[in-house]
Amino acid sequence: MRKTLAFLFVIMVSLVLVACGGGDGDKSGSGDGGSDSGESAGESYTIQAAHVVSTETTQHEAFLKFQELVEEKSDGRITVDVFPDGQLGGEREMIEGTQAGDIQIASPSVGVLANFSSALEVFDFPFIFKDIETAREVLDGEFGQGLLEGLQENGLIGLNYGELGWRHLSNNKGEVVTPDDIQGLKIRTMEVPMHIAFWTELGANPTPLAFTEVFTGLNQGVVDGVENVLGLIYSGKFHEVSKYITTTAHLYDPEIYIVNKDFFEGLPAEDQEIIQSSMDEAVEYLRELNNELDEELRVSLEEEGAIFRDLTDEEQQVWLDAAVPFYEEYAGDIDTEKLKELLEAAGNDFLLNVLE
Repeated sequence: MRKTLAFLFVIMVSLVLVACGGGDGDKSGSGDGGSDSGESAGESYTIQAAHVVSTETTQHEAFLKFQELVEEKSDGRITVDVFPDGQLGGEREMIEGTQAGDIQIASPSVGVLANFSSALEVFDFPFIFKDIETAREVLDGEFGQGLLEGLQENGLIGLNYGELGWRHLSNNKGEVVTPDDIQGLKIRTMEVPMHIAFWTELGANPTPLAFTEVFTGLNQGVVDGVENVLGLIYSGKFHEVSKYITTTAHLYDPEIYIVNKDFFEGLPAEDQEIIQSSMDEAVEYLRELNNELDEELRVSLEEEGAIFRDLTDEEQQVWLDAAVPFYEEYAGDIDTEKLKELLEAAGNDFLLNVLE
């Protein structure tokens, strides 16, 4: 009996020693600086990334670049599935899906995202930027980055600004030169209150439609025209049913790459850096693609029957003057001081003086 008890005691001591030895071995395997974050950095997972435009756009190319960079930097540990063409819903649905964590990353236009973060409404006002370089400088600078930080209140993190480019006016009725030419014209807009108010102020009949419904709306006469960037006019084939294009450049239209806040902050620092740096590089790639895009698109559009009307400086000023009553009436409906900051950052003295 004593021999049996002694034998069992030896076995128990041996098991304890093995257990202790195993614990020391696990710690040494994670390195001297091992931590929970370091261990979770080794996990594999998939990011769902969504947008609403077609695979023929530079926006989609930027997502593919992001996918490539993330998978390369993580040695394939993090994979990215890209869902284009509104496969996961329209812009509002994408934003809500990202808030809920059903989608990890999306790129809604700033106009629709402003419905969730009111500070972004400043971008809904027309004729703010004089050129693309100014717009990019403002977005990359203190003003633009400050607006991204405000998204966190809505369960989102703004990774960076993409860009759709300059919004122009196309229609199927005839040449448009001045605001007088659009009286009563049914113009498709995004579901953005300030966009609707602007075109109403000019005398048009704005009609909000989801992007995926625009071609059908034009084809069936629900709308007579659309205001959008050339890339989306071309990829959406809107010019086939709305061939008169006036280069109003009334809005520079940024997108914002958003990520679910809980998802992103739950990642180890290493993975956050992979995602952020990959998105930053993808944005640079997007801008390079866009630098000559409008000229290339114009050639393609004209070859397919589009008729362009460029505005002279004097004609452009007529549109700018027509926007003044809109600023006077609606600037008070948003953060007016924030709008002034934006105009000042953009060097837009003309419209800034309207608000002073």
